[in-house]
Amino acid sequence: MGNSIRDCLRRSPSSNALTPSSTLKLRLRSGFTLLELLVAVVVFAMILAILLGIISNVSTLTRRAGDRISTFQSARAAFDTMSANLGQATLNTYWDYDNPEAPQRYKRMSELHFLVGQAGTAPFPGTPGTGQAIFFQAPLGFSTTPAIRTMSDLLNSCGYYVEYADTETLPSPFPSPPARYRYRLMQALDSSENLFVYQSPKSADGLSGQTWVSGASAVPIAENVIYLLAWPRKSPTDDPQGTALTGSAEFSYNSRSNADTDPQPATAHQMPPVMQITMVVLDDASAARICLSSTKPADIGNALKDLFASPDEDTFKEDLKTLEGRLAAAHLNYQVFSALIAIRESKME
Repeated sequence: MGNSIRDCLRRSPSSNALTPSSTLKLRLRSGFTLLELLVAVVVFAMILAILLGIISNVSTLTRRAGDRISTFQSARAAFDTMSANLGQATLNTYWDYDNPEAPQRYKRMSELHFLVGQAGTAPFPGTPGTGQAIFFQAPLGFSTTPAIRTMSDLLNSCGYYVEYADTETLPSPFPSPPARYRYRLMQALDSSENLFVYQSPKSADGLSGQTWVSGASAVPIAENVIYLLAWPRKSPTDDPQGTALTGSAEFSYNSRSNADTDPQPATAHQMPPVMQITMVVLDDASAARICLSSTKPADIGNALKDLFASPDEDTFKEDLKTLEGRLAAAHLNYQVFSALIAIRESKME
């Protein structure tokens, strides 16, 4: 037994034992060849490029989404302001003799005025083809005199319309920056000290000489508003098609029109019970792409061509659907705001 153990210890290394040469070869085989390293670097570079592309796309989409949210939030705030102010419109209508010296009958009378007409056509300011301009009086409490600013029921003249113009114009002597053209929703708000509606003549058509209807005090309250539809109508229950007040004419309304005739029309010195307001807004990226000069973008003109010419519910829905299709075909991102606004002071039945 002991001899066997000693014989085993004396044996030379077996043929399976690792020699220094075979150990070196094993170590060399356990590393990477240059070709393998190059392939790994190329694969890593490809994965990195793909990841960077994904990150870039996500960043771009996030930025565009942020721009759209910012633009549409601003438009929503302006739309809410316009709706709230319009809901407070008043005419302060009263009954009086038609002629104090030779009275013949009682009739509705008012020194105030409610007007809706095509933007850019006299006497309305704005850019033609951008929908309607609406002007009215409301107790908005705006004054330039500090001593009376606390009086919340001060009467003001107010108006809304869309204008296409350079947004960065500055008065002299400031240097003019590069032009930046945009569609803008304008708000004209005259202070209580400047109620020129009381000075306007009571012309037969209710429009001549209405100098209070102007954009002299107007400021932009939202950008990229390409269209403003102001539709005077009765409630949908009483007038499902919306044609009772405007008939087949364009969307328009004049509380002084034919107010001196006998009998007076139902609209004489009265406001519509409801105003349907629809506002179409682009995001800033779309507007920046097409609003490049003082000339109105052809894409917008083509999108609005032959639409919203008739105040009829079915026609309106079809026209709005057509407009959305045209804007989408032109790759313009947009949003539509629409609401029926009840005129609380309206007395029309």
